[in-house]
Amino acid sequence: MSQLDLAAAPSEIRTGHQVNAIIGSWASWLFDAMDAGIFSFVLLAVAHTFKTNLSGVTTVVAWFLLATGVGGYVFGNISDRIGRKQTLWISVLIYGLGTLMCGFVQNMLELNVFRIIVGVAVGGLWSAAAALISEVSRPDSRAKALALMQTGWSAGQLLAAIFAWTILDPHNPESWRRLFICASIPAWLTAVYIILFVKESPIWLANRSYIARSHKSQNMLSIFKKDYIRTTLLALLVSMLGMVGYWIILTFVPSYLQKILGINMNQTPVFSVWTAVGAIFGYLVYGYIAEIVGRRISFAIFFFGMTVIIPIFTYVASHMPLTNGHLLLTGGNVVTLGIISALLGFFTGYFSGFGAWYGELFPTSIRATASGFCFNVGRIGSIVGILLAPVLISSIGFSMFIGLASISYFASGLLVFTIRETKGTTLTAED
Repeated sequence: MSQLDLAAAPSEIRTGHQVNAIIGSWASWLFDAMDAGIFSFVLLAVAHTFKTNLSGVTTVVAWFLLATGVGGYVFGNISDRIGRKQTLWISVLIYGLGTLMCGFVQNMLELNVFRIIVGVAVGGLWSAAAALISEVSRPDSRAKALALMQTGWSAGQLLAAIFAWTILDPHNPESWRRLFICASIPAWLTAVYIILFVKESPIWLANRSYIARSHKSQNMLSIFKKDYIRTTLLALLVSMLGMVGYWIILTFVPSYLQKILGINMNQTPVFSVWTAVGAIFGYLVYGYIAEIVGRRISFAIFFFGMTVIIPIFTYVASHMPLTNGHLLLTGGNVVTLGIISALLGFFTGYFSGFGAWYGELFPTSIRATASGFCFNVGRIGSIVGILLAPVLISSIGFSMFIGLASISYFASGLLVFTIRETKGTTLTAED
């Protein structure tokens, strides 16, 4: 085995380095998800503070999603050039700062600016983390390793719900500011851990000479070259359709439950807690299924699962018994809401698959760029749904609007079969 091959072989990477890479990436994604998720709990409170309507606040979400696409693409390219580790901790510091400043904004313009900053970092972090975990994992365990990393997202959503539950005060509409400030603190500790303990990807290190020789031809547009453009566009479309449904649910279901069930903003985390718990199991189950039946079939199972569970969720939630116009959080009601929320979360387990599948579809020199583009730019497609939400909600009702997510999931379930299967692919440095 040549020196280059040896440096690039995942089997040669020390176990401690793999563990630290997973811990650093998982923690980054955890607090990234928390910072991204807390906004859904404060939509109505923010609207009250700045005397605007739901439509005015949802534009913040739209700009955030646009920023994640830009960040994933740009920071993915940066990761291919300066390394996975550096991009990782830089992204963590950026989203920590952006979240902190959200607690001090004085108008909607400032809030938009700092949520854009958070969005750029959210997209950039995933690109670097997914590439790092892909490159330090063996082919037969890559999907499971990335599934483990992905549990950080659901755990972050769970943490966001816990933060919201304990910090938001229904008697103090301004308590949302304290939520942002507290949520920013873990980012600084995570960045320190990455700097001190996470090692750079050996495959990327072995590939530096190739990147240096081909830096003029390997740029941000390389993913649109003849050899890659079909895969790039199809992978982007799969992400886009999967993201439309997910961000409709993540952004509007807490407000939906406040609206139809009459519960307070500090009670809606009940939904998110159960959803996050279900998602953790879904991510892990997906990882094991993908190693057995492959990437495409696994995606299809979970996409079609979402297609079915969304209308079940909206039907059950909208038919729960109310007392004087409010849902009492009794044991039975919590269990019912918890079960349908957990099932909804479970089938979002398909997010475990993007990192492994997209990483295996592209070579090392453009892996983070391509993965970051296909995964994060996919969120931009969600902007249409986010911006149309106020109009659709007023015309067809909240339940029907949430139910529309099923259509995008069904289409994405069919589309996955247009992309090649990559199960068992070995990642190497390029000559």
